[in-house]
Amino acid sequence: MPEFVASLPAESPLRGKYGQPPEYVMQWLLPVGAVVAGVLLLLSGAPAAGVLLLTVGAGLGFLFSRLAAAAEEARERWARSLYCRQCPATFPREDAVTV
Repeated sequence: MPEFVASLPAESPLRGKYGQPPEYVMQWLLPVGAVVAGVLLLLSGAPAAGVLLLTVGAGLGFLFSRLAAAAEEARERWARSLYCRQCPATFPREDAVTV
């Protein structure tokens, strides 16, 4: 797929359709901030709010890491893909049949 996209003219609408998926940039500020605020609330005497913020921070960290992994997997799958000009379809390199 990278070779196919590189061979397209710059103004081709297929560049948008078959281009490389965007990279996901991890946003750690929100989960880390929630965890720090949760610890501060736990230490200041508000255990319910502290536990809630700790849980939210951990959940957001997990969610963001899964989104980053899914985006990286999509980019790797795109790099391994081939494009057939005969039947306009994309498929994994492993499934390629030599004719």
